[in-house]
Amino acid sequence: MTFTELLASGGPVLVAIILISVFAVYVFFERFLKQVDSSALMARVNAAVRERDLEGALAATEAQDGPVARVLSAALERLPYGRPAVEAAFEEATLLEEQNLTRGLRPLAIIAQISPMLGLLGTVTGMIISFSEIARHGSGDPALLATGIGQALVTTAAGLIVAIPVLVAHGYLTSKVEKVLNEIDRRREELMGNVVQAVASRREEGGARAAGAEGAAAEARAERGGPRVDARPLPQG
Repeated sequence: MTFTELLASGGPVLVAIILISVFAVYVFFERFLKQVDSSALMARVNAAVRERDLEGALAATEAQDGPVARVLSAALERLPYGRPAVEAAFEEATLLEEQNLTRGLRPLAIIAQISPMLGLLGTVTGMIISFSEIARHGSGDPALLATGIGQALVTTAAGLIVAIPVLVAHGYLTSKVEKVLNEIDRRREELMGNVVQAVASRREEGGARAAGAEGAAAEARAERGGPRVDARPLPQG
């Protein structure tokens, strides 16, 4: 049986099943190719943050496309405004990326649900054709029933052939989305930890410089015979 004969035997229902299967394949590969590894990106961002190089961290996120890079870029842009602004940027960017990642999942779920129903519709219409032929010509010639029965079997098989792999693809992409969102949360905590460490080390360096300056000033006053800053008055008797 050629492809043209197959289409003719399945009728318009089979054409509809083929069209939605083509759309399902497109959605799957378009969503599948969106996933990006963020390990190398996070290494460059962490190195820049530890060096307190905000411009370098932003340049690293802008050089690589992907959900993790976009979320990190949105957070780093708010870094000069404090931790609450960074947290708000994380939440907003993560929500946008979740909507983008799940955009193709609902059509796949719908296709997985309606494909068997379309196959059942083809079965019903095929049986209607068969009984119509019986009503007009009687049941003496089995060849008269071939068209309706063929449509019923072909559309049923086509609906199941489309629904099963689409259902598997939907489950696979759902797990990939969850993995990306978990990766965003993990990189979020990693980035905030590095930011806190960078701020703490800067404060330690500032405190050490201030202590060194106070010590030098105290020594200079001591050499001139002046009072020491850290000298405490004796208790009065």
